[in-house]
Amino acid sequence: MTAGQCGDDGAELEWLRREYPQWRIWRGRATGEYWAMPPASHPAVRELISASDIGELARRLAQADERHGP
Repeated sequence: MTAGQCGDDGAELEWLRREYPQWRIWRGRATGEYWAMPPASHPAVRELISASDIGELARRLAQADERHGP
């Protein structure tokens, strides 16, 4: 997938990266899934989060921060 094919997903992905700047967030080229890896200092450090769409990933990131604090 090229950047031109991302459409709104690319803008939403960038927004999510700004909301969670210490998390590594990306969309898998082969799977098309969205992924997030918490920062080393986060209690969820051993939890790689995946989702089939960007909205689901945003919800899961918010839940991870609620469970473990900021």
